[in-house]
Amino acid sequence: MSVGLLGFSCAALAEESAAESGKGSRFGAEWRTLPALDPDYEVVQLTTSSALDNKMYLDVDPYVPSLDSVVFMSERDGHENLYLMSLENGKFVQVTDSEDIDGDHANVSPATEEAFYVENRTFTSVSLRPPFLEKEIRTVPDKYDVKGIPSLTSDGKTIAASLYEEEEDRSTLVLIDVRSGNMKTVRRIDGKVDHVLINPVHGDTLLFHVLPENEDDNGQIGLVDIATGKRTMLTGPEDHGVHPFWESNGRDAAFAQREDGDSDKQVVTYNIRKEEFLSYDIEQSSNHFAMNPARTIIQGDGHKGSTPYIYFYYIRPGTNKVDTVQMFKHRSTSETESVHPHASFINDTDLIFNSDADGNGNVYLLREK
Repeated sequence: MSVGLLGFSCAALAEESAAESGKGSRFGAEWRTLPALDPDYEVVQLTTSSALDNKMYLDVDPYVPSLDSVVFMSERDGHENLYLMSLENGKFVQVTDSEDIDGDHANVSPATEEAFYVENRTFTSVSLRPPFLEKEIRTVPDKYDVKGIPSLTSDGKTIAASLYEEEEDRSTLVLIDVRSGNMKTVRRIDGKVDHVLINPVHGDTLLFHVLPENEDDNGQIGLVDIATGKRTMLTGPEDHGVHPFWESNGRDAAFAQREDGDSDKQVVTYNIRKEEFLSYDIEQSSNHFAMNPARTIIQGDGHKGSTPYIYFYYIRPGTNKVDTVQMFKHRSTSETESVHPHASFINDTDLIFNSDADGNGNVYLLREK
């Protein structure tokens, strides 16, 4: 049981002495509980370090159900490293010990109980069970810059990634087999693709975001069929598409979109089988969105300075209308990416996110009582 692993009741772990620093170091709970704006919820501040802590990038669900634990990134040892925290008691353990991993953009595979990250252009995995063994999977050539997170299929066997080549201003979308390290090129895209997300259910489609070339241009969202390499753009030149994500059913791609003009961002979904769009009617301005597995709640982060709230937009059944509830004042901004809320649902009701209320970034859990 995960509580045994992190709560020190597991006999095998209890018999060995705790590491004083580095991999295997164990820490006591730092939790403190705060009121949510919805009386049916509470907020647990999971970390209180004076160093930067975060739950990693927007697309990452860091929860591992079999361990009842979450992975988070912290700079408390002076570098970006990964830690595993029990949601039973808040105790946590350091699982990587490096000076150069991109912990901000690590990812988690609940199926294989591993975390994945990039270090010096090398895709690497680490087991989330002692002794936290690491495996180098694939190193990409120097000419490439790895963008975004190592996107994963739900079985944790395949990585999708964007490799950007600055000299040619072109991105190569690739698949990497976790076991063998074999890499396959799926499609080359002009411009800088800042992240690519593989369909988590079917593993047959890539969802990607092309960054704008300058402030006057708009970001673009597209799909690539892995089998054929066919590209389908979901936004046009008049649209500003950002922050794509897959819905849990693997059928709908989603993203935030601002039409040309002053309208607030909206959540747009695209059914990849029916080739149909649906736009949700959201009034409050948010920059990042997520959707719960049941597809009944959209979360927004209220990114403007006057509205730094976690919002729950409850979807009215059978419609594109939502009912808006303020859940928590997170006090983060959209100016510094490492402290963006970057919230993700760990189940149908509970949300893990970042907040910068203390000025250094920490990890929070909004949970139903």
